[in-house]
Amino acid sequence: MTSKQVADQWLSINKELDGNIIELVTLFVRFGTSLSDARSHFCKKHGLNPSEFDVLATLYRSGEPYELTAKALKEQTLLPSSGALSNRLERLEAKDLVVRKHDLVDKRSVKISLSKQGLGLVSSMGPEFFGEMATLFAVLTNEQRQSLLSLMSSLQS
Repeated sequence: MTSKQVADQWLSINKELDGNIIELVTLFVRFGTSLSDARSHFCKKHGLNPSEFDVLATLYRSGEPYELTAKALKEQTLLPSSGALSNRLERLEAKDLVVRKHDLVDKRSVKISLSKQGLGLVSSMGPEFFGEMATLFAVLTNEQRQSLLSLMSSLQS
């Protein structure tokens, strides 16, 4: 069923609704699901889930020495809580992908860094990940992608 058909069904029940909004919501939900599924599938191939990849990628993007405090890492990831971050860190530590250590100056602060194995994994995953995600946008021209980027940025502000 197309987004137009979904909108038409809604409008047949309630003419006061905005058909364009119904179509936009339908398209965003469907594309979001496709993006989420592709991301999950990609991460699973590498033995991770998307939130674990997010933690590794955030540490990698921070640059050398690929280390952040737990607070900074929480603020820069898509994780909803400190507890969720702690859970991911435990799993990543068990896989020898990150190292947690107490700050020598501020003993209450914990620093998380990529292990050598974690650095190797995430540095190879990044280009592969964005290459695979690019296939979702392959039907768009460069100009259309720029327009979409501009429009999406407007929605974020």
